Amino acid sequence: MLNEYHNSLLHLPTENGVIKSDIKGWLQPIEAHYLYECAYQSSTILELGCYHGLSTSIMAQAKYDAGNKGSITTLDVFEENILQTKQNIKVDININYVTADAINYVMELNQKPLPEFYDLIFIDANHTYEWMKLLTKNVHILSEGKIVFHDFFHRNTGVQKAVEEILGPPKHKVGSIGVYE
Repeated sequence: MLNEYHNSLLHLPTENGVIKSDIKGWLQPIEAHYLYECAYQSSTILELGCYHGLSTSIMAQAKYDAGNKGSITTLDVFEENILQTKQNIKVDININYVTADAINYVMELNQKPLPEFYDLIFIDANHTYEWMKLLTKNVHILSEGKIVFHDFFHRNTGVQKAVEEILGPPKHKVGSIGVYE
């Protein structure tokens, strides 16, 4: 365990298997624990799909606990989700909030003469097969570390099929997360 907060994530109250929190979201305690650990060890983080900021708040706390090095860029297609996420972040760290479609944003990053690269990319956005396949083709170029796909193992999404067609099988599984390094 990295610290007391990291350990506490494994013991958060749940409802229907996901964390019961004031911040709306769908993370299992084991996923929150893993995401904290990844963020703690990362300098630059890209989050595609923040909803109301549950995962963002966990990563922000990890960055804060690790000494506040680097930054998080969090993106959602809906402005109201970005505004809610901003309200739910309780620590003072460098977070860039972006309202945009993830595919368009990633393609713009790839076209920069000096693209940004990320130690950790957390993806929890549109879960359809075609969309995820196009995103995966473009986002893996920006990774200098882990790419973590939420809802990877959910049967009702196209995430696993789309990602595996581009990147092969994940290195390992944490809850419903598929991890690539």
